[in-house]
Amino acid sequence: MTKLIVIIAWLLFCSHTYATNIFQLNSQSKNTDLTDIQPNHPQWNASSIYVAGDVVTHNNSLFIAAFWVKGIEPIENQPHWDGWIWLQNTVIEKWQANKVYQGGNLVKHGTDYYLARYWNENNEPAPHSSWQRIKDLFYLTPELPPEHPDDYKTLDGIDQNDNGIRDDYERYVYEKFDSPQLITFSLGAASTLQLVIDIEQGRIPNLDTEIGKQIILDFINISFCTEMIQNTFPSYRNPKLMYFNTIDRAYANRKAQNKAHDLIPWDDDFHLDADMSCTILEEVMK
Repeated sequence: MTKLIVIIAWLLFCSHTYATNIFQLNSQSKNTDLTDIQPNHPQWNASSIYVAGDVVTHNNSLFIAAFWVKGIEPIENQPHWDGWIWLQNTVIEKWQANKVYQGGNLVKHGTDYYLARYWNENNEPAPHSSWQRIKDLFYLTPELPPEHPDDYKTLDGIDQNDNGIRDDYERYVYEKFDSPQLITFSLGAASTLQLVIDIEQGRIPNLDTEIGKQIILDFINISFCTEMIQNTFPSYRNPKLMYFNTIDRAYANRKAQNKAHDLIPWDDDFHLDADMSCTILEEVMK
């Protein structure tokens, strides 16, 4: 399976786009103004491959690839597990202490770029925190982390390659699927799924109604898109089942989601705010 993934990835690499990439820019500058660097970024192309940091335009909006992505259309939404970060202005600001950031905000910190996973203030960007570092999650030559004796001993497991995704989950995804779109979707969902582990372990001190509601809505989106995928690939497993793969993790998922639900005032229709759209996966569902 791994060899098959390498071959597919190498063939697809030939179509890699030549978009501006934020990691090729001046790493010493405080803020990154994308219009100063290149006023006219290339239009998104369904047949091109984009890697983390590539900038494109689509429907008069700017988007940055959150990780390796191909054939998934950028849309104006906050969840980034579809592979794209929607930029609501052209400047990526340097992270500032005492400034409030909303989930989906992109900042520069040092030479790296981070995406806010939820509302936070005074939380310095770092891997495995309220921030997710932007980097590729699909590799041309997957060198998957080897099994570790502590992979299943704790809720967090082990992350030997420090990419923000639990090693046992990452190995399972690459070994189970050979479709780049399915791999991208499964790995991209990990950030949202980890949020419930963070809730259970008390890592979100400012957990409130808005954060709780967004987490639940993101879970609804993941489940909805999974159902759409399963119409074409009946054997595709819901990322939630793959992620919460021990009794302790499944129990933590249940408790944390109940805690998030308890924050939400009774509203039968709040779930209608979910995107409930899987146009991002049209190619893989054909």
